[in-house]
Amino acid sequence: MTRAPDLARKSIPLLLGAVLVWVLWGKAVELDWGAVHAAFDAISAWRWGAAILATAISFWAIAQYDVVAHRHFRTQLDEGKSRLAGAAAISVGQTTGFGPAVGAAVRWRLMPALGHADVLRITGFVTLCFMVAWGLLVATIALPILAGLAWLALPLFTVAVVGMAIVLMRAPRLKLLGGKIALPSLRALGQLVVLAACDLVFAGLALYLLLPPDMGLTAISVIAAFSLALGAGMVGGTPGGIGPFELALAALLPLADHATLAAALIGFRLVYYALPCALGATYAFVARPLRQKNKMPAPGTLKGSRAEHPIAAQSLTRQICSVDGAPPAEACALRSPQTLTLFLGATKGRVTDLLTPLKQAANQENRIPCLYKLDARDAARLRQAGWAVRPFAVDAILNPQTFDLQGSERRQLRRALRKAEKSGLRIARIDTPDWADMEAIHRAWEAPHGNERGFTMGRFCPLYLGDKHLYGAWEGDRLIAYCSAVDGDDERALDLMRHYPELPQGTMHALITFMIEDAKHAGITQFSLAALPHPSLPARLADCAGLTRFKTCFAPRWKPLYIAAPNHALLLLAALDIRQAILLPNPLPLATVDHWHADSLIDRAVKPATRLLRRAS
Repeated sequence: MTRAPDLARKSIPLLLGAVLVWVLWGKAVELDWGAVHAAFDAISAWRWGAAILATAISFWAIAQYDVVAHRHFRTQLDEGKSRLAGAAAISVGQTTGFGPAVGAAVRWRLMPALGHADVLRITGFVTLCFMVAWGLLVATIALPILAGLAWLALPLFTVAVVGMAIVLMRAPRLKLLGGKIALPSLRALGQLVVLAACDLVFAGLALYLLLPPDMGLTAISVIAAFSLALGAGMVGGTPGGIGPFELALAALLPLADHATLAAALIGFRLVYYALPCALGATYAFVARPLRQKNKMPAPGTLKGSRAEHPIAAQSLTRQICSVDGAPPAEACALRSPQTLTLFLGATKGRVTDLLTPLKQAANQENRIPCLYKLDARDAARLRQAGWAVRPFAVDAILNPQTFDLQGSERRQLRRALRKAEKSGLRIARIDTPDWADMEAIHRAWEAPHGNERGFTMGRFCPLYLGDKHLYGAWEGDRLIAYCSAVDGDDERALDLMRHYPELPQGTMHALITFMIEDAKHAGITQFSLAALPHPSLPARLADCAGLTRFKTCFAPRWKPLYIAAPNHALLLLAALDIRQAILLPNPLPLATVDHWHADSLIDRAVKPATRLLRRAS
């Protein structure tokens, strides 16, 4: 049963629209319809043709909204058919009224492979993103132009876009009532703003072309007035915004002759509403529905040849492949809010053969292509390919087969191990994990250190650690510290380090030394103590002096690691995004529905709408 507040909220826009239609009717009665007819006949053929061309360009931009939405939700459906479905849905929806509901029905008719829920998500994404982009453009450009402050538009627009970009970088997912919604990436935001601008400019231009040139109105003023009047039409809730749109436009263009403006608006309704609606409805009826959805690779199951590749199981992954090279190239890529990051170079073939597939895959998801944790050889190859490359970390590497405690470079390690030995610690592998004890240590470790990091760093989770090498330190019968390690082809890497805040001196030194000895017995020839920030980074980003001293005790070989992107601007954005994903990781995807969680606010709205679509179908 519909509650009274909900009924009132839904009825107010319709009542307002009805009142404005009645006001428009009163004004229409007062018009000299002979003058309107004469003004309509005076529109030349070339202006009709130019207005139709402008409308076609506007609808091309409108259709691209759906392409961006399909990339956002990674539907993997044909972009050409997605574009046509979007154009048909919007053209029919905006003309008949109740645009989102009608648009969802048209999309469902043309693309049943999406399923009811995804159809509604695509529709909601397109509607909300257009409203945001429209609001941005109107507030920062259209209003200053109409107020005679056109010079203010560029700085206002720049500040607003930068502000939105910062918000998206800092909070890529919106929390609502316990659920999370993935917001558009910066790349998607840029595309949506450009598409909305193209839509508004050419739609307004179509109207301007139907006005006589001797009215003294400039194209930019008509486009600005049209953009603002469009908002009035959307708020009014009437089919095509009829009534509120016309009244707002007449108020914003007071110098225009009413009869001439009425003729232009009638022509605009024919060109921009009636004709696209007829074409869209025809396409929706005659086109063959897309019923089969492409299968997507399951996230978190990709395995590679490098020791750190198992860490990718904690993140959403995608396999990047190229069949053009000899042999074919493959790699593991990680998804973060802004980037699709090829992780640790190629697992098979040459990394340069993966650059084009990586760009294509990133484009399919509205993300920035990036390569992360490259060695010096791959970094040199990418520089030759024209990519921007920067060192960002150094990996602490040693060979367990040649590792010993002798030499002046390891005297601090020997001292720490003697202290650990005096304390009576017992160091051993953990063959039967007590997850409750290990979680207690993890929580105690987080208290002084803050929340654990993630993305490319191991995190505490029994499902993740269950198949890893685990090592513990006991004080009597009490577990006080543990570490995990991950394996690759003839290499092993330190993964997780957790301990109680108060430890006997040398505990972690003894634990790592035991891990190195265990790797030696397993025939491992390369052991990584994990990476540290590169010395060339600013001190604020490389502030880990204690960890550096700890790892230096083992006298490792320091191996530079690199990050790469197509250009320096994208490299900066990718680096910031990866840093954000590491410092503030998303919850572990134990039962992940990536973009829209089952208990999210949107899904609560989707479920009843889905039932309506099922009834309609």
